[in-house]
Amino acid sequence: MGYRRLIWDWNGTLLDDAWLSVEVMSQLRQSRGLAPLGGEQYQELFGFPLKEYCVRLGFAPEQFAALTAEFSQHYEARRLECSLQAQARQVLAAVQAGGRLQAVLSAYQQSYLTQIIDHYGLSGHFAAVAGLDNAYAEGKAARGQRLLADLGWDPAEVLLVGDTDHDFEVAAAMGVDCVLFPSGHQHPRRLQERGANLVEKLDQVLGLLDR
Repeated sequence: MGYRRLIWDWNGTLLDDAWLSVEVMSQLRQSRGLAPLGGEQYQELFGFPLKEYCVRLGFAPEQFAALTAEFSQHYEARRLECSLQAQARQVLAAVQAGGRLQAVLSAYQQSYLTQIIDHYGLSGHFAAVAGLDNAYAEGKAARGQRLLADLGWDPAEVLLVGDTDHDFEVAAAMGVDCVLFPSGHQHPRRLQERGANLVEKLDQVLGLLDR
């Protein structure tokens, strides 16, 4: 029996934005007297909760609120410089052509998420686009559980495609299967150590659908 539903993470999975995250965080480090941040260093340190990630980068815990606000300001100003991941359009189209339903689940703010998916012309592929909404004060796992309930999807029929160990944790909390696409936010070794299944290219997801 194959997967009838796919849930996609956005940042890193469908959008190639790890490089931008490195550049912005490196800028924030240098503005506070810290050394620049390299890509490999970022892959070893990035993770959730974000407050712990910022501490690993050398910031004090009390700087977290200001850091997140400043990071968001710089990231949003440049986010349209990012491209979609290679094969993203083709894979989404192939899944849709095969009669399977798709959705997006992201820790990105709902309004920004909807806007950027519209910008790249992908909205028509998704039955739902689910980002975080401060009105619900819920994390990504809880948002994913609500997404499944809203759509009436059976978790046994769902494959979640993400790119971080947090996506792996979210899938487990939702009771759905997961595959990870290492895209630069975390080193593949870190994902393998969690026991996650990995794909090197997005089109390899298509070969997993008829399990």
